[in-house]
Amino acid sequence: MKSIKKQTGHAALLFAMIIPGLFGLFTLASDGARAIQTKARIEDASEIAVLAIAAHNDDNDDSQGVGSGSQVNRKIATDYLEAYLHDTTEISQLKIHKYNCDQIPECVDGLKRGEARFFQYEVEASSKHTSWFPGNDAIEGFGDTFTSKGAAVARKYQSEAVDIIFVADYSGSMQDGWRGGSNRKYVDLRNIIKEVTDELQKFNDLNNTDDNTVGMAAFNYYTKTKPTNWNSSRCYMTQMVNKNGRFNANRTVRDIFVEKNSNYCVSHSDYSRFQDLPLTDNYNQFNSNVSQFYPHHGTASFQGMIRGAQMLKKGKNPRRLLIVLSDGLDGDPNRHQQLVNAGMCSKIVNTLSADKTSDGHAMKAKLAVVGFDYDVNKNRALQQCVGAENVYKAQNTDDILNKILELITEEIGHLN
Repeated sequence: MKSIKKQTGHAALLFAMIIPGLFGLFTLASDGARAIQTKARIEDASEIAVLAIAAHNDDNDDSQGVGSGSQVNRKIATDYLEAYLHDTTEISQLKIHKYNCDQIPECVDGLKRGEARFFQYEVEASSKHTSWFPGNDAIEGFGDTFTSKGAAVARKYQSEAVDIIFVADYSGSMQDGWRGGSNRKYVDLRNIIKEVTDELQKFNDLNNTDDNTVGMAAFNYYTKTKPTNWNSSRCYMTQMVNKNGRFNANRTVRDIFVEKNSNYCVSHSDYSRFQDLPLTDNYNQFNSNVSQFYPHHGTASFQGMIRGAQMLKKGKNPRRLLIVLSDGLDGDPNRHQQLVNAGMCSKIVNTLSADKTSDGHAMKAKLAVVGFDYDVNKNRALQQCVGAENVYKAQNTDDILNKILELITEEIGHLN
């Protein structure tokens, strides 16, 4: 009997000794499982955030040091991270990167093999969490806090074939040099367009179905076609409708897709040399024509936009893209604003998006503006026309090229 009591005491003592260990194991298991779950959540949040950032297409200029990303993209990433991580006490080390193809060896090598160009986005972040069981001198624990890290990558590739109209500024200021390039602006413009068509040709060579096409609606104060019944060097086409000698914005918008005839031809004495270039996949001939263009006179981008929309409507591809490339404000901003107020831009997008492809698929249209070394946002009419999110200021030739290529590469995919 005495022996049994002694053994009972030993068991109680042994149980008392292992309680701290068992509790420590419990705390480690609880906070450990929570840490694993948090890791999965931050990975999921990072992946959703990077896809959203790629879709939003912000410039991502660093706002808080190298790799910090833009304020817009930080807001997107932070919102997703906080939504997924309910109990986080701090989001830290948030890094957002955006790389052009020439910064990615895999993309550069792929281009040599004729593969599609892509842009790459990366998000990485850490989150700090308060432990449920921090532990003490007697019991093991996770400490007061623990940290989880997550990262994700997304790429934007070109998807469906696209019809592109460049609404190109050939006003006199395009003869000037600029800080962003080594040539006059109109020379840099044609070199950029040549690089864009080189990329499109690679896609066309790989694609077994529809080819991408490009065209140009050049403008200064007017546009110019090249009919055979009048001297195209002195006769320019106005896209505006006049009634009783006065400009009529509502009628112009109403008849925006009615192509003008010789009755709309005006005398416009200047030294410019350009003409409409219809959509084509013959990029060599297209670039040969562009190389002969020369700018002069004033600026009226709305003339080019209207003419470009008329030309873009003749495209057959499922995506339609109209890109305004200009270096300054319109000479008559009031008329442009009246046209925007009358619904010019919404009518262009809605009409171009209402068509169907030959196999019955809906077409998608988009308008965008890229500025040559000037703040396009100061052009209120253009900003309202295409939407602030589709206005881009480019400070050099690489910026302009990358903006155009980004507009073309709209399909978004993720990497595992």
